[in-house]
Amino acid sequence: MKIKELETRLSYLSESDKERIYEQIFQLVSQYDYDFNSEELKEKESEGCVCPHCGSLKTRKNGIIKGVQRFICNNCKKNFRPSTGSATVNIKKKELFKMYIPQMLLGKSIRSCAKEIGISIQTSFDWRHKILSSFNKHQDDIRLSGICESDDVYFTFSNKGERNLDRLPRKRGKGIFERKKCGINDEKIAVIISADRKGNKHLKVVKRGRISTKDIESVLKDKIEPKSVLCTDTHRSYTSFAKKNNIEHHTIKVSAKEYKRGIYHVQHINSIASDLKLWMNGFKGVSTKYLQNYLNWYAVIDIIEKAINPAKQTAKMIIASTVAWEQFKNICNLQYLY
Repeated sequence: MKIKELETRLSYLSESDKERIYEQIFQLVSQYDYDFNSEELKEKESEGCVCPHCGSLKTRKNGIIKGVQRFICNNCKKNFRPSTGSATVNIKKKELFKMYIPQMLLGKSIRSCAKEIGISIQTSFDWRHKILSSFNKHQDDIRLSGICESDDVYFTFSNKGERNLDRLPRKRGKGIFERKKCGINDEKIAVIISADRKGNKHLKVVKRGRISTKDIESVLKDKIEPKSVLCTDTHRSYTSFAKKNNIEHHTIKVSAKEYKRGIYHVQHINSIASDLKLWMNGFKGVSTKYLQNYLNWYAVIDIIEKAINPAKQTAKMIIASTVAWEQFKNICNLQYLY
C-alpha cells in the first residue's frame, strides 16, 4: 500500500480510531528504539567492565576500531569488545537481529522468522539458540527465598536432528513391535524445577535416569537463600539434601492424596510442571541437547511479558551474558547426552 493511499484511508477514521492506530504504531516503533552497540557499551560501563576472558575488573579502554570501543585487561592482557562472549558476537547485521527478537517472542517458528526477516533458516535457528543461551545467565543468578517448592520432571531423551545414531531410527507412532522401558530409565532426561512464592523460577537439566542427592546438591545448593523453607514430595533425596544443608523441609505425600499442610504445599510447582509440558508440546519435539535452552526461555517468559518494552528487555538480557557464545558452541558436548 502506498503512503498517499494510506493517508486517504486514515482521513476517514474517527479521532478515537486514529488515536488507537497511533498507539499501536508507537508501540511497534518503540520495540526497535535502541542500538545494540551503544547498549552493550552502557552495560560494560555500568558493571565496571568485567573481562569476559578471566573475569577481572582491572580493565581499561584501548582505543576505538571501526567506531567500536575496545578494552584491554591488565590481568590477562587480552583485548575485548563490549560484545565479546555475548550472543551478538560476529553478527554482521545487528539491525536484522534486532528485528528478529520481536518475531521470536511472538512464538513464530524458525522458518516463519527466517521468511519474515529475510534470513536463512540456519541463521534463524542459530540466532534463536544464541538468544536462549543468553538467558542462562538469569538462571545462574537467580536465588530462591521464603517458601520454596521443588520437584523433578522427566522428558523423553531425543536425538532429533542427529545424522549418526548408535541405534536404529524410530518410526512414527508407538510401534507395536518396539519394546518400551518402563518407569524412570536412561531413555528419560531428568529436569529439576524449583520456584518460590515470589514467582522466581529455576529449571535445570540434570542427567539421564533417576536423580540422587548428589544431583539435587549440584543444582540447588547455592540457589536457596538461608532461612528459607523447602517443600517437596516424599522423594528421599530431597530429604537428604535438606538435612545436609540445614534447610527447613516439609514433605507433602501427594500419593496419599495429601495436597496441603497449613501454608506448605507443592501445588505451585506441580502447576509449573504441567504448564511447562504443555508449552514444550508447542514446539513439536525438542532435541535433548537444546532442552536447557528452552527451559531458560520458559523461566524468563513472565519477566519479558511484564516489561514495558519486551523486545528491549530481551535485548538487555542478551547483552548481560558474556558466556552465551561459548555455551552456544558447546551445546553438543553436554555430559547428559552420552
